[in-house]
Amino acid sequence: MKVVNLHEYRTLHDAKTAIVETLLNSYHSDVIGVEFIHGHNGGTAQRSYLRSNNLAKDLRKDGFNAPLRVVEIDQGRTSIYFT
Repeated sequence: MKVVNLHEYRTLHDAKTAIVETLLNSYHSDVIGVEFIHGHNGGTAQRSYLRSNNLAKDLRKDGFNAPLRVVEIDQGRTSIYFT
C-alpha cells in the first residue's frame, strides 16, 4: 500500500492533480491501493473529493475505468483500493 500525504499541497486543484496522477501511476505498478492522508480540519475538501463520484469522473476523463473501492479509515485518512 502506497501512502501519500496531501498536506503539502496548497490548493485543492494541486491536491486533485496529485491524487489522480498517483492513482493512475500506482494502478500500473504492483501496488494494491493508495492511502491518502488529508487531515480532518483543513483537509475536508480533499476528503470530500476522495470520497465522492468526482474522483471517478476525473479518472474516467484520463481513460481509467477500473473499479475502485474507497475505504474511510478515519476522519483524516482515506484508502483507495484497486479491485
